Amino acid sequence: MNTVKIDKYFKGMIAHRGLSGIETENTINAFLAAANRSYFGIECDVYASKDGKIIITHDDTLLRLGMLNLYIPSFRYEEIKKFGLIDRKSGNLSDNICIPLLSEYLQICKSYKKHGFVELKDNLSFDNLDDIVAQIGQFGQNDHISLIAFSEKYLTYVRKNFPDIDLYLLAEKINDKIIDYCERHRINLDVRYDVLDETSIKRLHLSGLKVGVWTVDDKETAEKLIKLGVDYVTSNILE
Repeated sequence: MNTVKIDKYFKGMIAHRGLSGIETENTINAFLAAANRSYFGIECDVYASKDGKIIITHDDTLLRLGMLNLYIPSFRYEEIKKFGLIDRKSGNLSDNICIPLLSEYLQICKSYKKHGFVELKDNLSFDNLDDIVAQIGQFGQNDHISLIAFSEKYLTYVRKNFPDIDLYLLAEKINDKIIDYCERHRINLDVRYDVLDETSIKRLHLSGLKVGVWTVDDKETAEKLIKLGVDYVTSNILE
């Protein structure tokens, strides 16, 4: 299995949770698969473990990917890393695939010169946000990592305390209230692809903000969005 190639002149493809159309999402395998291809960026999702480690997982339970109905943030990382995940290629649980740390993802982004898009999930404290920004700085990645979130609380906190960090508001709809928030706080927009219109793209661009869309796995749809002028397209399989 391989990726589906789109408009070769577009340089804004983001691998959703790594190359999750081929490898198990949000794992080292998925990040390396994306890193070794032409993607501009690699997206991941972060939670905090019981002992405050910043871990990479989209779900807060192991039910979907680990076949265990366990609440992941209630465990220490030393316990979490022992839970095997389903290998997307075989469909079987594998002891060799586990939930990684944010630091491992940051190292891959740095080594392969990929832009990281880190989605802040819903159990994070402000101390966790401080830690995430500190880790980004420790890897010298301040200019190469964007933080993305549905939570305006998270984004407003980061903008106030770390004004140079690149931020994106995730949204399932688009309206004047959302655009006004982005313009007021200088936060880019990453919106569900099927609610975006050309007028909104132009308004955000005139304000100096970027526009991304998620999650697009259809080649024709992606190429239409590129013609509309989006800056980034997040996909599980398109490259």
